Amino acid sequence: MGQRINIQYSVDLDELVDEVGRLLQEAHTQYHELWDREEAWAGLTNETIEKVDHIRQELTAVDHRLNDVVNIISGYLYYRAQEMNAAPASEPPPPPSTDLEARLEEFKSSLQVPDNEVSDQGK
Repeated sequence: MGQRINIQYSVDLDELVDEVGRLLQEAHTQYHELWDREEAWAGLTNETIEKVDHIRQELTAVDHRLNDVVNIISGYLYYRAQEMNAAPASEPPPPPSTDLEARLEEFKSSLQVPDNEVSDQGK
């Protein structure tokens, strides 16, 4: 079995179900072809070891394909959850009250020290 690398590609959202179905079908076909062409049992021999090891490696390839499917579906579900969380609220929040704004300005101005007043801090 060769070295594996991760790749990334994009599909249209409306093609995602078909793409995942294609990957699942490939894994299914690969699994069934493996058992159809290999008869693992040849007694307690080196041939059996080789056949079982080959089956094991092929099953690893199927597992990788199924893991790809899990990652794609998980990514899609995460995308949908983020999309739902980012949906705008049905009503925008009301603007702040003018009375509240006036009271805040009054409070701010009461905290400011006039230029001609000397602070007794630091004495």
